[in-house]
Amino acid sequence: MRKIGRFFRSKSVGFIIIAVCVVIVLILVASLSFVAFSSFRTGIDESVNTQTSELSTQIVYNYESTISSIIEISNIIQTDIDRFDISTKDGSALFTEYLKQIVHFKSDIIRISVYDYNSWFCLASSSELEIGSSIYIGYTSWFFEAINDPTVHVFSTPYPEYVSQEYTEEYKVNVSKRIQFQNGARTGVLKIEISFQSFIDLVDKSNLGEGGHVTIIDSNYDVVYTSEPEPELTQAGVDVARGLILGSKSAVLGGYNMAVNVDTLSNTKWRICVFMNIDKLVEIQQSFLLTMVIVSSVVLVIGALMFTAAARTITTPMKQLELAMRKVEKADYFRMEEVSITASREVEALTGRFNRMMRKIGELMDNVIAEQNAQRKSELKALQNQITPHFLYNTLDSILWLIENEKNYEAGRMVVALAKLFRIGISREQEVIPVRDEIEHVRNYLLIQNIRYTGSFEYKFHVSEDVLDIPTMKLILQPIVENCIYHGLKNKIDKGCINISAFAEDGRLILRVSDNGYGMRQATIDGLFESFKDGAVSNSVGLKNIYQRVMIYYGGNAGMTIESELDEGTSITIKQPLD
Repeated sequence: MRKIGRFFRSKSVGFIIIAVCVVIVLILVASLSFVAFSSFRTGIDESVNTQTSELSTQIVYNYESTISSIIEISNIIQTDIDRFDISTKDGSALFTEYLKQIVHFKSDIIRISVYDYNSWFCLASSSELEIGSSIYIGYTSWFFEAINDPTVHVFSTPYPEYVSQEYTEEYKVNVSKRIQFQNGARTGVLKIEISFQSFIDLVDKSNLGEGGHVTIIDSNYDVVYTSEPEPELTQAGVDVARGLILGSKSAVLGGYNMAVNVDTLSNTKWRICVFMNIDKLVEIQQSFLLTMVIVSSVVLVIGALMFTAAARTITTPMKQLELAMRKVEKADYFRMEEVSITASREVEALTGRFNRMMRKIGELMDNVIAEQNAQRKSELKALQNQITPHFLYNTLDSILWLIENEKNYEAGRMVVALAKLFRIGISREQEVIPVRDEIEHVRNYLLIQNIRYTGSFEYKFHVSEDVLDIPTMKLILQPIVENCIYHGLKNKIDKGCINISAFAEDGRLILRVSDNGYGMRQATIDGLFESFKDGAVSNSVGLKNIYQRVMIYYGGNAGMTIESELDEGTSITIKQPLD
């Protein structure tokens, strides 16, 4: 049970519902099918057994009725024989007439004869031709069996009538009984020859089906009579009867399904075996089973479809709700969307709770964003304040150096340029200014630095007219230019060159500063970006300042790249959205 529990815990609700319902339906259908088929098969078996038993009973009854009447006649003859002195010619004649009357009124009897035990001669007979004849020496079993056991009537095996040196198709049976006559002074044998044809006709008229037959066996399982022409099938039937003894069972004989019934014939040592073909009933059983399988399969398929549909009415709304949650999970920023799902009462209640939760989260997010904006403005202000003192210190240091070297004209030009820088960078409160103002700011800065370094480098501007009025962050180019001068061009033997570019590309504003300085390795560039992270120590305060300001203000929509080759120069590019 624990394994089943663990298995189902890892599955979806829809799978569990469908699996459980299908298993329940499968069990119910299988149980009902088993009960129905068992009941049907039991009914069929009972019907077959009843039909076979009734047919066997009918045959046995007809045969036993004949036997009983013969035994009754035998007993009557035994009683009446002493009224006639059959040892004399007149007595024998009178007794012969008596026997003829019996044969006349009993159609099943062919002939009645009385034989003397000592002489083996026929003393009287319903057929005058028999009188005085002797017993056929090769066929005396009926005579001696009757003599040896005076308590029973001896029934011979059915045999064909022998007429005019040929056997006819008419079968007969000898019934013999030891008798006493002349008041017990003499012993003889009464032989009644009866026709077996009526029994054969009854068997032939019985509807036993293809391959069905009747076999009579004695106590030694020898065949007394059979309606089956094939000896092998007859022996196979005897083997079945040997294992059954009495009663009914099913067996296969000669490729046919047979219902077998074995019964006894009273007053004899014989048993009658009835073999009835039940192939039709077996086909009906198989057809019923196939029908049950088809109906069960259809019910199972329909049930599975219905359960699948029912499960989907539950799981589909839940999946829609899950999809809405996944959208919120994958979104880069929170966006409230009302979820409207028509489903069961519980799912609709869950959807309502989800919408209320989302609205509450939206309110909390708005508060957080407002606080973050306020904090970001403070951070930007602090970063800009880091730029201004740093640059002011470097500029004043340059003016001081000019004055000390009595370069008053150049110092004056630097003071004028510094005033213009202050007008753009310090006197205004805006965080964002047009590109033209940022370019003007850098131009004044380069003028100051070019005076300081006595024209050791040159600078060029490549600015598209269509980007001059696009807003950009204040003081993001000047620290880059400063970095080029101090780290790329300072102490350079050849004359340096700085290129400042501004243009639009792929929906973004591109600001680029390039120099032909010493350049740097890729490992150095990677180290710079590592130092830009919060809390990391950086040797380039200006670049880190710009990177953090851009990322804070524009988020993931902006970026900074550094490309450099040793002895070739360095190019720093800032990309920001145009909107």
